[in-house]
Amino acid sequence: MIIFLYGQDSYRISRKLNEIAEGYKAKNPSGFNLVNFDLSENKIEDFFEAVKSNSFIAEKKLVIAKNIFSNKIDSESILEFLRIQNVSSGEDIILIFVHFGDSLKNKLFEYLTKKPNQSQNFKSLKGYEAKDWAKRFLNSLDVELIGEALDFLVSSCGFDLWRLDSEIRKLASYKIKGIISKSQVEELVISNREHNIFELTDALLGKNKKKALLALHKAIDGGEKPTELLGLLAWQVRNLLRFKTGAKPAGLKLHPFVLGKLKEAEKNFSVEELNAFLYKIIELDLAFKTTDLNEKTALSLLISEM
Repeated sequence: MIIFLYGQDSYRISRKLNEIAEGYKAKNPSGFNLVNFDLSENKIEDFFEAVKSNSFIAEKKLVIAKNIFSNKIDSESILEFLRIQNVSSGEDIILIFVHFGDSLKNKLFEYLTKKPNQSQNFKSLKGYEAKDWAKRFLNSLDVELIGEALDFLVSSCGFDLWRLDSEIRKLASYKIKGIISKSQVEELVISNREHNIFELTDALLGKNKKKALLALHKAIDGGEKPTELLGLLAWQVRNLLRFKTGAKPAGLKLHPFVLGKLKEAEKNFSVEELNAFLYKIIELDLAFKTTDLNEKTALSLLISEM
């Protein structure tokens, strides 16, 4: 059996994928025959071998393959393999392909979307659809918003279900008895611009260089100035230094979201590391002001050397 999940809404794709995996685990508790591949990173030969190989355990096999249309993958070779193995009609294996993107004019894409394969297109939700989704999720967490509060929440998140999920869970955790007002939502929910920037600082605080570099390029491509991002990094490092050296959370006067991230990141850094990174930031700031340095490249190097 082949299942093909694709579309722009990565949130609902991920939730559907998780639903299928959990259903499989309930019926096949060993989990031995559940295999995940990211074809933008893993070798295609390993994927082929996982599909072909026989199992020592008499359980149905579940193989998940993401990013099947990665530039490094020859889709024709996958198509030929699937036809030879006749996976579509097989009953001892479930093969799930995942594509985070729109429809493609591609023979493999056409094959995956034809019967007997099961395919589902997860399009990005429109405004009213995202609002309905948010209402259902709020209700499931016993959270109620009044008046303009729900409209503000949805518009602040830009119809992004990942953001909405995160912000709604935050509202639920900070919930005061009764209904949440718009002013309370405004206090707890950060704006789109702040979210994009905190993707960068969050990745840095977690020492995830790859994610931080991707977030940096996303922020700059979205219109953020490298000089301002450098200043933000300095602000974040100083806050973490103050936190580690004994400053009381109330005295920092930070948004609860930011404060929570500092608490999570504290264990990842020593005071010496933070001081060294802050010194590099100061040096780069001086270089920005006195030389014709390529700012995006220089900031990328700073992050990669962290």
